[in-house]
Amino acid sequence: MKRSVGLMGLLVAGGIFLGGCQTPQFQTLKILDSPNRVVALQAMRDAYGGKGYDHPVSFTEEEMIQVMQGIRAEKSGLYTGSSSGSSSLHPVFSPSEIQFFAPLIVKGLRQATPEEMVTFFETAEIETDDLEKNFQITTSGGFYVAGGNFYVVVSNFSVKTPLWQDTQRSKYDVDAVRTSSLEQLKPQPGQLVFEPREFMVESPDGEIGSFFKGKPWQVAIRYREFLGHSIAPQTQKNKRESD
Repeated sequence: MKRSVGLMGLLVAGGIFLGGCQTPQFQTLKILDSPNRVVALQAMRDAYGGKGYDHPVSFTEEEMIQVMQGIRAEKSGLYTGSSSGSSSLHPVFSPSEIQFFAPLIVKGLRQATPEEMVTFFETAEIETDDLEKNFQITTSGGFYVAGGNFYVVVSNFSVKTPLWQDTQRSKYDVDAVRTSSLEQLKPQPGQLVFEPREFMVESPDGEIGSFFKGKPWQVAIRYREFLGHSIAPQTQKNKRESD
């Protein structure tokens, strides 16, 4: 219990020193840290209303791939530029992104304590023939299991940040999300859904958002029913796996 108690102490201290801040969150362990992609464990004050997450928990890579394949962003007409007000569905993760991130998310969930969630960050710079139209595109969010459900959070979905207007400011904003993947770069009309929708939780009680600027997209999934069997949490809750 030493690590869990120590982490709780840091969270309490963080709450004192960050009293006026909106986002008392910090990364505790990097699973992956590359220039364009980050997967990390992030400490969450008052995780799941103080009850804590169901962590650590074990998934196989194939199970995680199945779950990630069903995650969709339902973007409204305002966001897509449609004048009809209709919505459109888009996979949050491409097949290559699923293959890349799935084993890292699995590793993170196996190592997380009840006070930590697994977060991810991905960005890419897009160059055009016109330097003034160059931009970077960012997607970030997190994963956690709580109350028997699997939660997916997407704070930024393919958010475009112009590079030419203010390069230093642009990079500062994205770098901030790099270490705080639950922060939103800009509001995005829409919502997160899971397909098949019969496995979505209609009124989940574990959503996050009160400590952040706005409320990120999130969806809760009855993952045991979807995967067809029960996945039991590990018993050793504080042992880290070696890299």
